[in-house]
Amino acid sequence: MSPSRVHNDLPRYDFPEDTEEILEYADLEALDISKLDQPGGKESLAAQVLQFINKNGHGFSEEEVKRQYALCRAVFDLPLGEKLKYACDTAKGDFRGYKPQSTGKLSVRDNDERYNIPKFTPEHERPHPQIILDHLDEIRDFSLKVHDQVLIPLLRLFAYVLEIEEKYFVDRHRYEAPGLEYLRYMKYFPRSVEEDAEVGNIWARGHTDYNTLTFLFHQPIAGLQVQTPEGRWKYVKSSSDAIIVNIADALEFLSGGYLKSTVHRVIRPPEDQANRPRLSLIYFARPEANTILKPVVSPLLQRLGFQRDVESFAHDVTAEEWARARIAKDHRFRTGLVDKPEKEIIAGVNQRFYD
Repeated sequence: MSPSRVHNDLPRYDFPEDTEEILEYADLEALDISKLDQPGGKESLAAQVLQFINKNGHGFSEEEVKRQYALCRAVFDLPLGEKLKYACDTAKGDFRGYKPQSTGKLSVRDNDERYNIPKFTPEHERPHPQIILDHLDEIRDFSLKVHDQVLIPLLRLFAYVLEIEEKYFVDRHRYEAPGLEYLRYMKYFPRSVEEDAEVGNIWARGHTDYNTLTFLFHQPIAGLQVQTPEGRWKYVKSSSDAIIVNIADALEFLSGGYLKSTVHRVIRPPEDQANRPRLSLIYFARPEANTILKPVVSPLLQRLGFQRDVESFAHDVTAEEWARARIAKDHRFRTGLVDKPEKEIIAGVNQRFYD
């Protein structure tokens, strides 16, 4: 396969139109991380972090994001046989590469296809479709920008809030270190009213992610919902000038349960959007492979009573072991190897279900 080169013949991607339906949106906290290095900015942002965080300002142009969506669309437009050459081994907990949509009776469990591009380190060198190889440099630049300009400032801020050494989380998310961090192209397939009704209009059941932070770029087709502390589901408004940020399990574990994983799901879009494929551009930040998912010793957590060895954190589970166990467990249900989602993930830590 030929190496990456300048390649500008991708068809232009334009965002779908917003829905005209009146939806109940969650009230999200906006966090502008560009203020982090301004006088007083850290203290101001820390006060916001002490509330629930869902999104932050970012330095990506609309054209940068659209360019990645154009690549996303081009990858999924490839023939299925070509995409399957790069299938990921989810049975072994490996999500690098292509995951196809399930078919037949299993399609109700899995209505999307994904292509996961791991971070650009030697351990992750692998074959890719030519369309990705042709644009590998710009994909690398985009991924590194998410890691360096969005993830790292947020990790510094979380450490400041927890009153620990500011590089504590940063030192456990070094880009060059082994770990399962990746950029995801994703496509949900529209279904008929009847097909969706059979599964309660659920496209992705309520869950938490198993990494540190999940970054979701602008997606105008409504469908993403978060669960409020009261247990209600509300839509998430996707703004073109913001990234939606989900706190995930690894950060909940590391913070002793103080920073809660975002419970979210995807449902059938409003009727004026329901017949369109729903593309997503997502970046999954994850701790280094050998990071033990146990709570940090934090003065804040000690004062608030969160500093304790609870059952969920009682085992020496690494970030890689946790991620691979979750991926393999989901694989067994998605592919029909088990008929019901399994409760235990690893070392006595159980999956939580929300639908």
